[in-house]
Amino acid sequence: MADWQNKLHHLKQNNLSIHIEKEGKTIFESHDPMLKPLFVCLLEKRDELVGATVVDKIVGRAAALLMTLGRVKEVFTPLASETAKHVLDAAEISLQAENIIPYIINRDNTGMCPMEKMANECETAEEFFAKLKGMIEQ
Repeated sequence: MADWQNKLHHLKQNNLSIHIEKEGKTIFESHDPMLKPLFVCLLEKRDELVGATVVDKIVGRAAALLMTLGRVKEVFTPLASETAKHVLDAAEISLQAENIIPYIINRDNTGMCPMEKMANECETAEEFFAKLKGMIEQ
């Protein structure tokens, strides 16, 4: 099994939503769903994210934009969207995904995830971060 697959196995085995490591040491992990853990990590440990490895349960454009702000080195995930791949490729961040789908679907499977939709409406990662921060602070 490849190293990235071992990291995905660790994520699933421990029921984590995200695991972030750097130089072999865990710098952040969470069981909380959606984007909030990555957002919190970006707020609290932005400098530590530079060059880190992110193992995330689902990576859509929204998560990818946040990862570019953190200047992470690589991303491993069971599921990524095509728009996330484009964002990460443009930022020269390596992506290993078990599956790549057109877009992340909302929880009731009726359309696009609201965060993916909001991220698609933003031109830059900074614009998305500001919108997300405003939404979380409300």
